[in-house]
Amino acid sequence: MSDESLKQGGNPAGLQQSPPQPRRRISTKRLAVNLTVKIAAAALTVALALIFVLGVNIHYGNNMHPAINDGDLVVSLKLQRPYLNAAVLYENGGKKCVGRVVGLPGNIVEVNSFGQLLVNGMVAAEDIYYPTYPSEQSDIEYPYKVDEGKVFILNDYREDVNDSRSFGSIDMKDVDGPIIFSFRRRGF
Repeated sequence: MSDESLKQGGNPAGLQQSPPQPRRRISTKRLAVNLTVKIAAAALTVALALIFVLGVNIHYGNNMHPAINDGDLVVSLKLQRPYLNAAVLYENGGKKCVGRVVGLPGNIVEVNSFGQLLVNGMVAAEDIYYPTYPSEQSDIEYPYKVDEGKVFILNDYREDVNDSRSFGSIDMKDVDGPIIFSFRRRGF
């Protein structure tokens, strides 16, 4: 190929160049479908997380004061088993409740007339001492052995006896897991 043919726009390798193609425009309908699919996938991911991974509930009442107050939004981790001294979200009588695990399967829980909570014969280690008395309306006898697959749950505000002192231990399947977040929701 000569220099003159190169000046006229010839291709030195002998390849033929195609003119640049204009960008193909995506229709509004296709953009809407793509957006709808992405929103549905995100909603499905959030729904699956809320069903299988997280338990979310608004706590009503002051039975867990001062740790969790009336109107707080609590989030629990369903994938984790409850452990000793953990605040947990659980279901009792079709109602979601919040309480603190004080007895695990096989533990012996005792509430004596001096206001002491004993677990396996030792005074329970708590950050704040709460006088704990048995429920007078309950037929639960102490010392109480926590059955396999169950936990013994008490409220932090121990004067409210609407906990395991009244209805016994809770099945593990009814416990949504330990609370990992507590959001204060004042004014909503």
